[in-house]
Amino acid sequence: MSSYYTESEYLELKERFTENILRSTVAFLNSEGGQIIIGINDNGDVVGVSDVDDTLKKISDMLTMQIEPNPQDIVTINLKFAGDNRLIAINVPKGPASIYCIRKYGFSTAGCLIRIGSTNRSMTPEQIRIRYEKSFDADERMLKVSAKYGDISFRNLKIYYSEYGFHLDDNSFEVNFNLRNDSGKYNLLAELLSDRNNVPMIFVKFRGDDKASISERSDYGNGCILVAYEKLKNRLIAENICRTDTSMRPR
Repeated sequence: MSSYYTESEYLELKERFTENILRSTVAFLNSEGGQIIIGINDNGDVVGVSDVDDTLKKISDMLTMQIEPNPQDIVTINLKFAGDNRLIAINVPKGPASIYCIRKYGFSTAGCLIRIGSTNRSMTPEQIRIRYEKSFDADERMLKVSAKYGDISFRNLKIYYSEYGFHLDDNSFEVNFNLRNDSGKYNLLAELLSDRNNVPMIFVKFRGDDKASISERSDYGNGCILVAYEKLKNRLIAENICRTDTSMRPR
């Protein structure tokens, strides 16, 4: 059955659920929004979705586990019919956050995509930097929006300050750091400083003079951001080794 559907800046067509749907979702969130329809091939022919329940589960897992920040509350999913065929439409609005990424790649060129025409393109490092910094300019949002995790603890934060000679009083440090919002719940700032979060801080070491081969990759993030930054900084200092070539003259 032929279809009137044609891919555009706001429409992506997929024959079945693939990894590219994740990329398109992130690109739409970072752009002006759009719709992904599953069950239509590249020629615009309706082929339908054979296993709707399994596909819906994959979409749900993608939204809750593979995108940062979590867009589950703003993305809607609809079941559509084209004759005897069933289609699944993923409706993705422009995200309220300044930047979204594929979680396993973090806020990198591989993880941050934008919609240009009918294609998904990696954002440039400069685009990522500007948007990422903008997300931290919203102090009000950091203090008012509730954290995603319920089991928040600050053991590493207390150790961090004790190593610098400061003691955090258990009865007052949450107030002093503005870690709770007006509803009494932990806020996004608390999540950043807690023992567990979703902020990656990745150290990558390449083999050779280009980026074709990775020799080492370590993630120091996903925990108290102050501790993570300290670890990453110390690792960079340790890697900054000065080498001198003495082969041209006697020592």
